[in-house]
Amino acid sequence: MTAEHAEEPAGKGTESGGRTVSVLGMEVVLEEAFVDFPWRAGMARAPVAFVAVFVATGLLASVGGFGSGTLGRRFSLLGLVVFNTHNIPATVGAVPNAFAPVVEPVTGVTGVWRLLRGLFTYGAGHAAPLSHFGGILGGETADIGHLSLVEQQGETDVPTLVYYLLPPLALAGVGYEFADSYWAETTTEAPAEVARFGIAVAAGYLAVLLVGSVLFTAVLYSSLSGDVTVLPDRYLVVVFGFAYPAIFATLGAGVVYLQRGSD
Repeated sequence: MTAEHAEEPAGKGTESGGRTVSVLGMEVVLEEAFVDFPWRAGMARAPVAFVAVFVATGLLASVGGFGSGTLGRRFSLLGLVVFNTHNIPATVGAVPNAFAPVVEPVTGVTGVWRLLRGLFTYGAGHAAPLSHFGGILGGETADIGHLSLVEQQGETDVPTLVYYLLPPLALAGVGYEFADSYWAETTTEAPAEVARFGIAVAAGYLAVLLVGSVLFTAVLYSSLSGDVTVLPDRYLVVVFGFAYPAIFATLGAGVVYLQRGSD
């Protein structure tokens, strides 16, 4: 690569219609099909999928009655159940000492603290990411402080399995609709390229779940510890918040591929 070529601005188009970008000083050519793919359209469908799961979960939970207390508390608990259906357990949280100077003035404003509580609260039993996942695989969920509210819902008239089926069905449906709507505008010549539809939805869905992990933070009462703050396990939010839509939205798009092929 000559010096003259290296000084060309990033993002320059190529003769084949692709685009050249600079990554860590290296030029990478993105194919035209990748550049023109409707990534934003897929990301925009993520909130729709989450709301669909949330509403369906709320309807199922209403069969046997759900929670008690204020509407805000029930809303937070329902959100935690939705996270549980994505294989993301709730965990006991605490405010790190480093945040104390910022948190103390905010706690005096009730409405503001309820809204921002999840922003400053982190899993009390969380270790470094690798140790955390190692503990989960080793069955040390009790030490981590994991709670499964969806298992409690399964003790009502609706089986737990039905709750767990909601995210896969919603995401597969969104993946199918997304692919079917934009199939003519994209180039999908091989089964592996179908994954782009799932990845596009996953990028938006992960962002939705990260925001939700802040909003859906509840305070439960324990006879041993008093008031306990509970929130989704954010390490697993990153894992399953991307994996679930990437897998199931891709499967939904795969149905379109089987129906329409590489037309």
